Amino acid sequence: MVSLETLPQEIFNRIALALDVADLGSLAQVSRSLCKMARCDDLWIERVSADFGDREVIVELLAESGVDISELLDATTDLVPWRLPHSYQHGDRIPADPTYTGHGLRCYRERLARVAPTSEDEYVDRVKHSEAEIDRVKLMLREGPQASEEVFVEAAFRLVLVQEWFPASAECYYLWALICYMRNTLKPALAFLSIAHDINSDFAPVHELQAEVQSMANGVFGVAGQAPLLDESCSGPSPQLAKALALIFNHFDRDRDGVLNMSELGAVVRVTNGQPAPPAMITQIVGTFGGQIPSRSGRKVAGWDLGSLTNFYVAQTMQDPQETRQDMAKFGFDPHTLCKV
Repeated sequence: MVSLETLPQEIFNRIALALDVADLGSLAQVSRSLCKMARCDDLWIERVSADFGDREVIVELLAESGVDISELLDATTDLVPWRLPHSYQHGDRIPADPTYTGHGLRCYRERLARVAPTSEDEYVDRVKHSEAEIDRVKLMLREGPQASEEVFVEAAFRLVLVQEWFPASAECYYLWALICYMRNTLKPALAFLSIAHDINSDFAPVHELQAEVQSMANGVFGVAGQAPLLDESCSGPSPQLAKALALIFNHFDRDRDGVLNMSELGAVVRVTNGQPAPPAMITQIVGTFGGQIPSRSGRKVAGWDLGSLTNFYVAQTMQDPQETRQDMAKFGFDPHTLCKV
């Protein structure tokens, strides 16, 4: 008959995570073996994430959006540790029995003490401070997508400080999602919004942003068999769109010099707009996405190269993915599969 003491630590951890902390404490008193297993560092680090929010997930989702808060996290003394010490993780100066050092349990106890104020006055002070931090973050985000990377990093980090005290703050996850959305990274934004919804399904701003981001994601990544327009990070074209754009570029590059000159670019715009474009418009889009491009002969030509055409459609797709699919149809491609018709 299998007993808890004979289970692998990993299996025991799965069972222990389903127990209340009080019940886990009672289980640890049954025997020395169970007491040791219940002190496993990995178990309590996972418990910190389960009960107070998975900070590793927060850091990773933000990093996917180009918002790296790791340096600020490493430098601050305002946060309770939430993972094993760096030396344990990388195999340096490992103690005789590193799995049961007690570090994980200390992390949990310190985090529990952090979210449980000792008095009503302390709780009120924390609420006021957190509200002030959130208001400051909202003010920072008013700059919109044009905000600098430093602004997004500081805003995201300040939300971590709030979440330290209030791990069940749906507003923190909502604002992290908004940061990701402003950075044009849809999947991390949706992941944050899913967590926010799980915390508080009645928080209206989550529903509104979730609907907007999901609609954009459906257009960008496709639904019901549609080919995606962009890659996972939304920073470049999908393979299907990249192939279509290469064919379009080669078709309109009549002189085969590797540059769509003003005249050739005008022919592209004529197809998408259905009428000739004013010269001033062509000059403007050349300046925005292209410039003086070296041709295959070495002569610089005012226009677009393939990278310019690609950058234009990545930018347009993040504004209106349906317009990109409509353009592909006008160029003779199936708007769903992006294959040449």
